[in-house]
Amino acid sequence: MSKLLVRVVLPLVAGGALLAGCTTTQEGTASPAQSPSASEPSSPESSSSGGGGTQSITDACSLLEMSDLSSYGKFHDPVKQTIGGARSCSYRQEIASASDDSKVIGVGIRDTASVAQVNDNGGGVVDKDINGRKAKEAPGDATLPACTLAIPVGDASRVDVSLTGADSAEEACQIAEAVAKAAVEPRLPKG
Repeated sequence: MSKLLVRVVLPLVAGGALLAGCTTTQEGTASPAQSPSASEPSSPESSSSGGGGTQSITDACSLLEMSDLSSYGKFHDPVKQTIGGARSCSYRQEIASASDDSKVIGVGIRDTASVAQVNDNGGGVVDKDINGRKAKEAPGDATLPACTLAIPVGDASRVDVSLTGADSAEEACQIAEAVAKAAVEPRLPKG
């Protein structure tokens, strides 16, 4: 009988006590939380990551414009899509002939991924400084001439600048870093 008490009755009593502790009621009328007014101070954000997150960025194409890419050739109009949970905007380079390689450069907004979660593309993950933000760069390897540069926006979100189709991963990272510093990072929320 004591084994039955331990195996069946005790877990039921403990579970009931836990549930009872989580089910309090409060009288009143439910109403949405008030957002802080413009005159109320907001909580301080980390200046090293810049901003409280990516939720305020409504359009990935607002971070990178065709004119930002003019020194790298002529590009087709941007394509907006969601890739792997990231809201993205990408530009494909126009080519003169079918034998030419075409670079694709884009930005991806990752609302729930930090720079610490950047995937290794084959060439490791290295620390970078992008206009004072502690970013991460993930170059491809000899078989993947690509690069992803992740810029923090708050503590738990980031914006990726990526480039594929370069002659080498080194060239891809050079272009991604230049575009990130000149065009993308200055448009990100500041803290």
